[in-house]
Amino acid sequence: MAYNQTKDKVMKVLTYEYEGGSLLFAIISYDGGEAKLQISRTYNKKNDEIGYAKIGRLTKEETQFFLDNAEELVDNMKGD
Repeated sequence: MAYNQTKDKVMKVLTYEYEGGSLLFAIISYDGGEAKLQISRTYNKKNDEIGYAKIGRLTKEETQFFLDNAEELVDNMKGD
């Protein structure tokens, strides 16, 4: 069965913004299934559009943002 984006239920999104882009931490449930954490990295293209890149390595600041918000993300995965 093919992926159908309309079946995604976004439960929580946290954004860490930095110069030139951002990290998105999203709790998403697909078709009523188990909630999972999705991490996406965006960057600003020269034509002012948003592009997506591999997450790659996290900076100290990005890691600290994740740690500061990890409990909230887990709670949203549990449905609390």
